Amino acid sequence: MPAIPFPWYTLSILLILLLKVCRQRPAGYRNSAIFITGCSLLVLVSALRWQFDLIQLRQLQSVMAIALPPLAWHCFACFTGQRLQQKIAAFVGPPTLALALNLIAPPITDTVLMLLYISYGCALIRTALQGSDTFIFRRLSDSASISSLAFIAGSFLCFSGLTDLAIALNFHFYQGQQAPQMVAISQAILLPFICFAIVGSSRPPLPDGESVLPPEASKESNNEEFVPTYQRVNTLVSEQNLYLNPDLTLNALARKTGIPARQISKAVNLTRGCNVSQWINGLRIDYAQQLLRNTALPVTEVMLEAGFATKSNFHREFLRISGITPTDYRRTAAESREPD
Repeated sequence: MPAIPFPWYTLSILLILLLKVCRQRPAGYRNSAIFITGCSLLVLVSALRWQFDLIQLRQLQSVMAIALPPLAWHCFACFTGQRLQQKIAAFVGPPTLALALNLIAPPITDTVLMLLYISYGCALIRTALQGSDTFIFRRLSDSASISSLAFIAGSFLCFSGLTDLAIALNFHFYQGQQAPQMVAISQAILLPFICFAIVGSSRPPLPDGESVLPPEASKESNNEEFVPTYQRVNTLVSEQNLYLNPDLTLNALARKTGIPARQISKAVNLTRGCNVSQWINGLRIDYAQQLLRNTALPVTEVMLEAGFATKSNFHREFLRISGITPTDYRRTAAESREPD
């Protein structure tokens, strides 16, 4: 029996999560499955390494640990409008350098891992702080949640990097007496949370014919052009009822209008004081209010007709904008009997 039970506890959680992802097969499940599989293998190798302390297991553990941060970063970066060359460079460059340093100078592996985890963690946090409009390939109704999940995953990667630093200091001052417990506890805390965050960010399929539109396809407009830009986008969205499409993304909106995604985001932000997701949800809630006032459709059907995919998002946005729940809104409208 292994001397450290925590890795096996963590491994069981990861395997259950992997089984759930593979059975349900949500959109974009392959990225999630690959990352969870990598985490599971790392936990298994870590448990065996601390039990048998073989040099081969040490090296394999280091290699797998190097691969995890770029995998976590990729699961969120695929939603952004960053250029493909930049994504490839960020995904391949740092881990390749870290692997080379690990082979050339093994004593500095702990330092390299610490820097790798903190670097990718800070990159995820920085992307999340840019706002939900950064994730132009995520449907607008879910863009706020993926921004939060990216921040959580980035925070945990940074915490993992600091844990590596603490373990290195423990080896330096106490000959690694507490290192196995620190590794086990940190993995039991970190890996499941990161996996849940990545599973929650599963990528929806893009509509047929939709492709990448770089957000910097043209130079940003001057300030005086933001209002006409918003009016142009608003007219298209209203006339074609694009906001009723639950799978609408910022990239799809950019393609239909011929305006770069970043320019649309800035125009909406400056003219409406909110991001694109909140603006579109506002149009959806306005349409839902009309249906609640003028039809007898159940609230669930109103939600679907208004372009929302989940009840939680619909009720949260309705309460944020209207101040009351959809049921209370219908009851109040019926009592007042005001004409539409």
